[in-house]
Amino acid sequence: MNKLVCGIAVDEELYMKYQDKKYRIGKEEFALGAIEIVAASKDYDAYPYLKAQAQGVVEQVQEEIREYYAARDGRKEYVTMKHNTFSEYIKDLQEIHAKSAPERRELKERMDMAQKRWEENQREFKNDEHFLAREKVVFLDAQEEYRNNIKELQRRTQEEIQAVQAEYERHLNDFYAANGNRIDDSAVRLLKSGIRLTDAEIDSMVNQNKGNPTMLRLISDHCDANKITSQSASIYGTLARKNGAEEREAFRTIAGMVEKAVSEDETTSDVWGAEHSHFERLSGQQIESMNAYSIQPAVNQEAAGI
Repeated sequence: MNKLVCGIAVDEELYMKYQDKKYRIGKEEFALGAIEIVAASKDYDAYPYLKAQAQGVVEQVQEEIREYYAARDGRKEYVTMKHNTFSEYIKDLQEIHAKSAPERRELKERMDMAQKRWEENQREFKNDEHFLAREKVVFLDAQEEYRNNIKELQRRTQEEIQAVQAEYERHLNDFYAANGNRIDDSAVRLLKSGIRLTDAEIDSMVNQNKGNPTMLRLISDHCDANKITSQSASIYGTLARKNGAEEREAFRTIAGMVEKAVSEDETTSDVWGAEHSHFERLSGQQIESMNAYSIQPAVNQEAAGI
């Protein structure tokens, strides 16, 4: 299973089946390979309607493939996840920030108004003790409500982050865990055949399995056991054995920024919760970085040129 259809490794028979099919986007029919390119390429961002249709076709085909293998022999090779790529979970954090940060700013604005009113009353009615006593109670109530509202916002924000993190962990664990169903039998036969593979042949095998940590570990272990020097096998095998450490650190970093945006500390929340804040820039950079990771789910990698 070393052929890719919409980023998923399939057998030769299924691969040929999809090569023969045509799909309509816009007013014309296209081969699936062309549709993958439209779905993944930034060149088609100027045509959002066509790109959305192409992405819909890709998602449809991916689901068909998963159902095909599950129905054929009951394998759990492909587990349905919330997202196709790890960077999309960072986008979930961006959405949480987009809701929570404005709410935090609104709470601050209301508290500032209460503070301003209390200060004005102290100046204008400094000789009216009864009035000031009543107004002080109003101000203290506003302070208490402010603190409670921040705590509630923090609770909801943390709850949403944890829900995303649970899905993220599930995806990482499934992707990086050794899985016998993801072993390419033809590649294993070749490795065990006794043929002395060239560096180029091993590099090619590694490149075909960049979305398959199980195979990357197997190839790397084979090279080590047989004293075969292969830089690509060594590098990718090492990355596969990290089990998503970089992805987890990236999530923790961005999630921490979201938490800072709803902090009770005014300076911290101002810095991380402001419109066009550091968060927007840094989280966007993290998404770009993750999309360039050497190992990641193989969805659309071929079409995207990864």
